[in-house]
Amino acid sequence: MTQAAFITAYQSELTARYPWASDAEKLARFMGSVVGTLTGGATWNHDGEAVTAAWRAIGGKGKPTLKALRALV
Repeated sequence: MTQAAFITAYQSELTARYPWASDAEKLARFMGSVVGTLTGGATWNHDGEAVTAAWRAIGGKGKPTLKALRALV
């Protein structure tokens, strides 16, 4: 499991679930917030169905914690 794999899976989940994610600018801005949070900031809320689905898609068990997401390399 890697952060890159999680980010790819999460972006796919967002695109499949939410109409706003089809707007490339909005998605890029949002994903920038996700990456910023995973690398030490705190602007993205990691609770949600798409986060859990992406976590499980890369082999994670249960619901992901911010600590577990940040620990991915």
